[in-house]
Amino acid sequence: MSAATIRVLTEHLPPYQIDLRGEASGFATDLVRQTFKDAGVNYRIEFQSWSRAYQLALRDANTCIYSISKSEERQPLFHWIGELSYNTTAIYAMADRKDIVLQSLEQAKDYVIAVTKDDITHHYLLAHGFVEGKNLYVLENVASMLNVLSGRRRGIDLVILNDTILKYRAVESGLAFAEFNKLLVLPDLPLDFNLACNLKTPTDTVEKLRTSLQNIKADGRFDKIVSGWSEQLH
Repeated sequence: MSAATIRVLTEHLPPYQIDLRGEASGFATDLVRQTFKDAGVNYRIEFQSWSRAYQLALRDANTCIYSISKSEERQPLFHWIGELSYNTTAIYAMADRKDIVLQSLEQAKDYVIAVTKDDITHHYLLAHGFVEGKNLYVLENVASMLNVLSGRRRGIDLVILNDTILKYRAVESGLAFAEFNKLLVLPDLPLDFNLACNLKTPTDTVEKLRTSLQNIKADGRFDKIVSGWSEQLH
């Protein structure tokens, strides 16, 4: 076994990772657990706000993070272990907002869109000219996003999510998926959720984890884990 215990950071983001009173669940969590187990690497999973998890994973050796999107800007910032899930994103409004029609991202600048701090959607909108405090509102988690959107608080008009996250978060917030309207798909903003580690994490640990995840995909266990969770979404 590896001498160092790897600190694995994540946020509560059902169904990928679920915080059950400190016990980690979710299909990305199951994949991460199996990856570390097969690699023979000691680890412990901790839940944080996404921004704090991201900053700690950037800073601290022997620290990994999931489920993190691998953008071009982020690529040199971490050791990337492998992909856990792939989704497309879209801009949503409440279904009763008949006044909002979007044919381009540029048109979304006329509204206020909520994002999670240091999430890939946050960085994406900043890069496309959105301005915090003007047409960009930054929150700590997805649940807060849906609450302010549905409650029309703070003038929030839009959110960026994928269908899977929205379905789970809507239920948690006491809302129905049908209460949301998909306005604009963002094909250049895929949520390719990954497991990644701090650059100061030992090379042998990184390679063990990469090999382990590759093997899980090759022998069918990856698909079996994902399929088991997918059945619960319908």
